[in-house]
Amino acid sequence: MIHAIKRCLAILGVAFALALLASCTTSQLVSQQSNPDYVGKSFKSVMVVAVTTDELVRRTYEDRMVALLGQRGVKGIPGYDAVRSRGRVEEADLRQAIGRSGAEGVLITRVTRIDRTSGTVPGATVGVSMGWGGFYGYYSTVWDTVSTPAQTVTGPTWTVSETRLFDAKNGALAWTGVMDTRENDDLGAALTQYLKVIFGAMVDDRVL
Repeated sequence: MIHAIKRCLAILGVAFALALLASCTTSQLVSQQSNPDYVGKSFKSVMVVAVTTDELVRRTYEDRMVALLGQRGVKGIPGYDAVRSRGRVEEADLRQAIGRSGAEGVLITRVTRIDRTSGTVPGATVGVSMGWGGFYGYYSTVWDTVSTPAQTVTGPTWTVSETRLFDAKNGALAWTGVMDTRENDDLGAALTQYLKVIFGAMVDDRVL
């Protein structure tokens, strides 16, 4: 396992909020960064992990990403099939699942922030992640939670999400991208457009 990079970020995340991506149709990539060591060296197999307690959203997202990987000749492995459990997975179990799958890379997507600018937002349980670096340390922290009180806000809703591609062998970060998504009601178009943007960015950066 590589040493964590000494750069600390305070990130507000909602573990179950990946479901909001299913109600959004306007997504744009606001930042992306690739590790030069992995450019032009595509993984032959990748496990896809969606961090959400909504099992339907998790399976739909992972299956669609697996399909896109297949179009590139990369073997995609849905996390729900490899891990075979719901919600947060202990690090030891995750390591075993990755080992059994033979995956060379791990792709993880989670919501980091929701900006609601209209109505009354009820209290919720949210996750706080500090720092970034190797895969296991990153995955473990996205499930850490605290409580937030209800609040009144105005305007539409935006969701900020993050996707990271890791080397399954040493936990090194190969690529990261942040997406900004505006709320809408077209479920099918939402997920299709979201996946197209994030997947296309990884292909353009030659990490897939």
